[in-house]
Amino acid sequence: MDDARRPGPLKSFAPADRPAMPELAGERVDGDGRVSLKGLRGKVVVVNAWASWCGPCRAEAPGLSRVHEELRAKGLRVVGVNADVSVGAARAFEKDTALVYPSLHDPQGRQLFRLPKGVVSTVGYPFTIVVDPEGRIAATRIGAIGEAELKKLVTPLLPA
Repeated sequence: MDDARRPGPLKSFAPADRPAMPELAGERVDGDGRVSLKGLRGKVVVVNAWASWCGPCRAEAPGLSRVHEELRAKGLRVVGVNADVSVGAARAFEKDTALVYPSLHDPQGRQLFRLPKGVVSTVGYPFTIVVDPEGRIAATRIGAIGEAELKKLVTPLLPA
């Protein structure tokens, strides 16, 4: 495939073209109950897939926490999806990076298999999916996402 047709690291979808985000649900990494995207309908949700062994994941995590805290009152939620086989390694990552948002433990990647084909590559970590209040995928980012880029993607989706 030539470079012109290869999907880039950032994809945005016009409102009419946004695919539905499937329900992702499961046990939280921290052991404090369950996480469910269905329960967040009406909010702008940032879904970030990560693993404890991933250097870029570790680098982006503090910024995701800051955006979650800063825009929470405006209707934004960040939810992690962790790929570690070891829940202990995932919990250590959450503690080391002081995550302030919940992550769902998905060691076999079963939750991520539900994503619509071609929306984002689930081969590497991290990747981020921005879900609009109607539960549709508004944007995806392969690789680490910075705070400024994330705010630029989510702000237009938040209520005025």
